[in-house]
Amino acid sequence: MSILAIVFDESNIEEMNGWADSIANSFGLTLTIYYIGTCPENTKADNLLCVTTDEALTVIKKEFDSTSIKLLLLDHPLAKRGKKADLLNKFIELSYCDSITLRFPSEGGLGGNKILVPTAGGANSIEALKFSEEFISDTKDSSLDVLFVESDVSELSEEVGMKRLERILSESGFSEGNKTINPIVSLGNDISAVIHSEASSGGYDLVLLGASDSGLLNRAFFGTLTDRLLREDGKVAVGVFRAASNVKEKIKLGLKKIISGKIPQLNRESRVTIFENVEVNSKWSFDFVALTSFSTALAALGLMLNSPAVIIGAMLVAPLMTPILGAALSLIQGNKVLMVDCSKSLLFGYFSALILGVLLGTFGIFYGVTDQMQSRSEPDVPDLLIAIISGMAAAYCYARPRLVSALAGVAIAAALIPPIATAGIAIAMNEQKIAFGATLLFTTNVVFIIIGAGITFLMLGIRAKRHQDGLNIWTRRFALAIVIVAAIHIVPLSSVLMSKVSSGLSKNENKTGDLESQIRQLINKKTGEDLLIKIEVSNENDDTKIVLIDLMSAEFKYDEIIKEISEIANQFYNKKVIIRLRKYFDYS
Repeated sequence: MSILAIVFDESNIEEMNGWADSIANSFGLTLTIYYIGTCPENTKADNLLCVTTDEALTVIKKEFDSTSIKLLLLDHPLAKRGKKADLLNKFIELSYCDSITLRFPSEGGLGGNKILVPTAGGANSIEALKFSEEFISDTKDSSLDVLFVESDVSELSEEVGMKRLERILSESGFSEGNKTINPIVSLGNDISAVIHSEASSGGYDLVLLGASDSGLLNRAFFGTLTDRLLREDGKVAVGVFRAASNVKEKIKLGLKKIISGKIPQLNRESRVTIFENVEVNSKWSFDFVALTSFSTALAALGLMLNSPAVIIGAMLVAPLMTPILGAALSLIQGNKVLMVDCSKSLLFGYFSALILGVLLGTFGIFYGVTDQMQSRSEPDVPDLLIAIISGMAAAYCYARPRLVSALAGVAIAAALIPPIATAGIAIAMNEQKIAFGATLLFTTNVVFIIIGAGITFLMLGIRAKRHQDGLNIWTRRFALAIVIVAAIHIVPLSSVLMSKVSSGLSKNENKTGDLESQIRQLINKKTGEDLLIKIEVSNENDDTKIVLIDLMSAEFKYDEIIKEISEIANQFYNKKVIIRLRKYFDYS
C-alpha cells in the first residue's frame, strides 16, 4: 500500500512533501506526490510528478486503479473557486480511501509530535483519532489530545463532558487505560471559538478535524477558525479527515453517478425557470379559482350525464397539477414558503371544487349514480401506480419546456378534479360510500403524484438546500408525513385489490359450478341416471379452455352427449372449448 499526496498550490509543495514523507515513514508505506500544474524549476521534492488540471482527474483515477492506496493527502487551494477547487471536491468524492485535506501555516511548523483531535463522537473524527494514534511518534515530546466541547451550563458541566467523552472513546474501541490519548474537556457554547482557543494555546503541530455532514467543522476549518489559527499562531497545521465511504455510501454514490451520467441534468437556467413557473402558477389567485370552477362544473355535469368526453375536457382545464408539483419541488428544495403556498392552493381548490360539486349535485337525484361516478368510488392499487407515473411524467414535462404539450395527456391520466366532483355529488345524494371512495382516490392521487414528481426532480439534478444540521427539521418532518400518509393509503387500496381478486376467483368457481350443473342435467336427461362424478376446467392457452368430464361408464351415445356438452361450454365461455371424457367402471 502507499500514500498519495496531491498539491494544488506551488507554495505548499515543500510543506506537503515533508508531511507526506513523515506519514509514509510512520506507516512504512511508499509515497507518490502529484502537483497540479507546471513543475517548478527549483523544488526539494525529488519524487514530484506534475499533471495539468485537465488531465488530473483521469491520471489520479488510474493511480487508484493501479495502486492500493491507504491515504490521500490534499492541500486546500487558496482560490475558493475555479478548476482546482472543483478538482479538490471531485478527488474527495471518489471516496476510494481515507483522505486528509490540509491547510499549512505560513511559518512552517512541520512535525506532528503534538496533535489535537476535536470530537463529538462522529464517525470521521473517531477515524481521525485512530489515524493520529498510529501516526504520532513515541517520544517524550509527543502528545495526542482529544478535545470534547461541553456546553457551560452548570458547575457540573466539565464532569458531565468528561463522562460523555469517556463513553465515546469506550464505544469507539479505545481502552480505558490508553496512555497515548489524553482526553480534554473544554466548556463553551461556540465550538469554533473553543477549538481555536485550545489549539492556539496548546502548542500543537496539527489540529485534525473529522469531516462533518453538517458542515459546521468544515466551515470552521476553511473559514474563520483556520484564519484565526494561522493569523495568531503561524505554526499550527489544520486538517480535515474524511474516512473512506462504507458500502452503503458507495452504492449511493454509484447510483448518483449512473443517474447523472445517463439522465441529462438540468442546468442552472432551467432550474431557475422551473422554480419561477411553479412559484407563479401555484399561488391562489383569481385565475386559479376560475379554472377550478370551470373544471369542476364540467366534471360534475359530465359525471351526471355519464359522458367521458365532457369529463376529459374537465381534466384538461383543471389547474391542480401545478401546486402538487410545487409541493414535490418544495420538499426536494427544502422550500417552506413554497410548500405553504402550494398547500393553500390545494386546500382552497379542493374545498371550492367540493362545494361547487355539492351544489351541482342537487340535480344528481334526477340521474342517479352513473357508471362514471361508480368507477371513481373504488380506488385500487393500479390507481396508486397511475398517480406515481403521472407525477413522474408531469415533473419531467415541466422540466423540459419542449415537452410541455404532453402535460395535457398527463392531466387526463391523473384525473384530479373528477374525484372531487364525484364526492360533492355523492354528498348531495347522501351516497356516503361513493363520497368516501372518491375522496380516497383524490388524496391517493395527490400523495403519490408528489412522490413521483419528487423522484423525477431528484433524478434531474435538483437537490435540497443544506443547512448546518443537514436537511432542516421541517423538510424531514414533511417527508416523514408523506411516507406515513402513503402507507395509510396503501391499506384500503390493497384491501380493494384483494376483494376484487377473491371476487374474481369466486366468480370462476361459481361459473364452473353452473357449467357442472347444466352438464349434469343434460346427462340425467339423456341417460335417466346420475352418472356425472365431477368436471375440471383448465386453460390450454389464452384462446382455448379444456373441460375434463369424469362420469361412470354406461351404455349411451357418447358422441351425441359430447356434442351437446361442447355447445353448452362454448356458449358458457365464449371461446373454443375442448371436451375430454374420462369413464369410470364400477366392479363391485
